Amino acid sequence: MQWRENGIVLSSKPFAESSRIVTVFNRTIGKTAGLIKGIKTSVQLGDISDVFWRGRTIEQLGTFKIENIFSPFTYVFNDSMGICAIESACYLCYRGLPEKAPHPALFDSLRTLLLSISQENWLANYVFFEIKFLSKVGLGLDLSKCAVTGKTDDLFYVSPRTGCAATREVGEEYKDRLFILPKFLIFNDDYPSDHDILSALSITGHFLKMYFCGINVGKLPLSRDYLVTELAGKIERDAT
Repeated sequence: MQWRENGIVLSSKPFAESSRIVTVFNRTIGKTAGLIKGIKTSVQLGDISDVFWRGRTIEQLGTFKIENIFSPFTYVFNDSMGICAIESACYLCYRGLPEKAPHPALFDSLRTLLLSISQENWLANYVFFEIKFLSKVGLGLDLSKCAVTGKTDDLFYVSPRTGCAATREVGEEYKDRLFILPKFLIFNDDYPSDHDILSALSITGHFLKMYFCGINVGKLPLSRDYLVTELAGKIERDAT
């Protein structure tokens, strides 16, 4: 059996003396591992590559031939937040998705993030990637209407229990226990403020922790923690 398709490198680990086991993510098959023989092929996390896989059966490890198309690390070697975002996104898919389960919309979201990593709006794309990830693993946020009244206007809060939105009036009594809903998540603002991004990451981080604890993976990647810390530090420096 064999297939060839664009894929995103999620992990690369040494194997034996001169080989590597690489895990890629593509649109039609999902997360798949394979063996790269020899040391001539260079792969990095987040690489968008032309991937050729061959094996006797689809369940077999098989072998890869990989040719790089785009490497986001080329654009962020001096940008610690960009590096953390690439590592975090790849980790979430590598540790949080089952083998060979197609998630084409999530693949497209990850690809969009990686291709935008050198642009101004990449932080928003990172948030939308995490939201898409949550929707694919069964913890999707419902920000389209108030969970209590069904209203679509004046949405202001998000429940940490259900991930559903609530209007300002409905949530006011419980505001100390609710997340504030960043407006760019419902109005598709391409250039939200850093403060809004940080608020959104607090919401997605809460539900990501729920999911990863539920599948016994444990903590979220340190790279994500560093991303949040770096962003908070940037907000503080800009304020002064």
